[in-house]
Amino acid sequence: MQRSKYPRILPAVPTTLAGQPSTSGNSSSTGKDSKKRPLSQPRPGACFDCRTRKSKAKRLINGHNAIELVELLKSLREESSAALLKRLREKGDAAVVVAEFRGGANESDFYSSRFESRDSRRHRGSLEDELMTNNSKVFPALSPIDPIVLARSSLLRPTPPGPSFVALSLGETTIPQATPLEYPEPLDKPVEYCDERLQYLQVGFWTNINVSNDFAAKVISAYIITDHPLLGLFDSHLFIDDLVGQKTNYCSRFLFHALMSLGFQTYSSFDQESTQYVSEFSQTAEALWETQKDSYSSMAGAILLSISLLGHGDSHDVLRYTTDALRMGTRLGLFCGSIYQPSVDTINDDLRAQCYAAWGVFNWNVITSMFYRQPGSESPASAPTVPIPGEIYNKMRTGKANEEVGGIEEGEEYGEYDDDNPSEDIFPVLCNFWRLLHEARWIYYTVDPSPPIYLREVLVEYAYRELIAWVGTIPSFFLRRDHNPHYVMVFHIWLHAAILDMWQPFIYNDAPDAGQLRTFSARDNTMGAAYTASVNQLKQLVVEYRSRYAASKYSILWHNGLIYLANAMLRGTDPEWHIYLLLCIYGYERLGHTYRISEVIGRALLVMTMRNTQMSGTEASKIMEELKMSGIVHVNEGIQDRIRATFMADLTLALTNPEAANVENMANEFSDLATFQDLIYMGDLME
Repeated sequence: MQRSKYPRILPAVPTTLAGQPSTSGNSSSTGKDSKKRPLSQPRPGACFDCRTRKSKAKRLINGHNAIELVELLKSLREESSAALLKRLREKGDAAVVVAEFRGGANESDFYSSRFESRDSRRHRGSLEDELMTNNSKVFPALSPIDPIVLARSSLLRPTPPGPSFVALSLGETTIPQATPLEYPEPLDKPVEYCDERLQYLQVGFWTNINVSNDFAAKVISAYIITDHPLLGLFDSHLFIDDLVGQKTNYCSRFLFHALMSLGFQTYSSFDQESTQYVSEFSQTAEALWETQKDSYSSMAGAILLSISLLGHGDSHDVLRYTTDALRMGTRLGLFCGSIYQPSVDTINDDLRAQCYAAWGVFNWNVITSMFYRQPGSESPASAPTVPIPGEIYNKMRTGKANEEVGGIEEGEEYGEYDDDNPSEDIFPVLCNFWRLLHEARWIYYTVDPSPPIYLREVLVEYAYRELIAWVGTIPSFFLRRDHNPHYVMVFHIWLHAAILDMWQPFIYNDAPDAGQLRTFSARDNTMGAAYTASVNQLKQLVVEYRSRYAASKYSILWHNGLIYLANAMLRGTDPEWHIYLLLCIYGYERLGHTYRISEVIGRALLVMTMRNTQMSGTEASKIMEELKMSGIVHVNEGIQDRIRATFMADLTLALTNPEAANVENMANEFSDLATFQDLIYMGDLME
């Protein structure tokens, strides 16, 4: 008889339990009890192909667990990674370790080891977990922050007298308040020159204001090291070369005075005497602006002057200089809408100056229209037509295969961070970041043209996906890890503030869980959950930045993160809202040593708090006195002008009433509202 090619089908296993007589078949005749086959016993007759497929599936599962474990090790901090490897050696099975990390078997025992990177209270299967697993470069696993330790730290108190290096514990990680990577606290060490050529600086060629060469060189160095990597605006090598060589190709009297007016504010954290020069240099720069011709150095100087006036709260012309710089670039053909084609006669230095000026002005205009939302601000109609610095060579037609332009050769990938010239590597990434946000912003804010309302929720989710996917492609030195340069931390603060800005128009007008997302599989795949995930990242970023980086005290560029976090705490249901609100307010208290605007912003945030919570007028007034006593007004009694600030403080109110939501108008309500709150409190006591 011919043998069948299929295996013989065996009879089913008897369903009677052991110890019970069978009612049918041979069992009843023999009187023997049928026994159920153990589940682990292999069923006879399985073919070779089935066994092969099962073995292959096991290998795939094990491989997937190993890959996921590697991704976890890459995303965690060093201490947590070491603990995870120790756990792997103990268990010997990647699947078990991954399951424990994700909240599987032996969950309570695992979390008791305190090497977990996520809060044990977070539910499994949440959108935040999905983002941390699939997009760890944007949403790295977070170390738990003990709210009691944070509440007792110096971060929630006025500045103590003298240098402070109080440590703050985050789980197993100890974060010092300042590290050797950053400038030390004021007067602890002198600021060194960022470029040895500055020792030949002769200030008298550029200004009639009486300031020493050494003092000016230190102020310029403070700006170049701190803010320039984030702003760009000019090529620092070309600028210093002209500055020292007394040439006017890439430097000018206007640019020099504008830079010094901002630089003296930064340097006041090291030398309080520098405050007296701020107004004099800014007034001279404003006078020089009236006679400026269109040039790349004039564009850069206009942005620097705008930021200086913003930090010092001098006038309402902050927006005018930002807009004028954009219009000047348009007249120079940098924003004309056509594809830029550099000629073979273009000098490389001129091309670099064009690119830095164009993209620096573009970036700051996007920041102003997005984060500051000042009425009348103009978002650029298009990105610059010139290449991004660092990508210049790919746009040139010189035929030179390996000529370096912007520090990157053609075909060369970004390498390690170049500490000698950080803007060469940092600035191109920021240009792409702001361009991406500029292209997507028409979706979630009402502009002309804008998509129909029913499409906005769909399109904003795809814009969100595009943003977090792009972050996965940036150079590794620009990702969050221990001992990042300060501007890397500022980038991530900007990133999550931009994500909050993306979701705000949808969740501020509806319930927090309104708006289902379509491309995520988590059970809570809502816009509110996506918003909360970035709020949690921003909370950790602000704690880390204020704890580790002294630049948090003397650079104003990161303060948007404080406004966005404070708004999130006041509109949400976070049980620790009061701690993180004070974290933001005292962040402005630290900045108050350097920037006059900080006191007014702090006052506006206190007004928001009294409106939205039960904070008494007495408590708010006490905090306000601390802001004043440590601020620059207390240091220099000669500055008594009214501080001007027209950008938004209340981001919810700004959607419907921008005039009432701006910093200046809200701050003016402080005294009346504090008195009113105390009257209500006294009335409650009498009842």
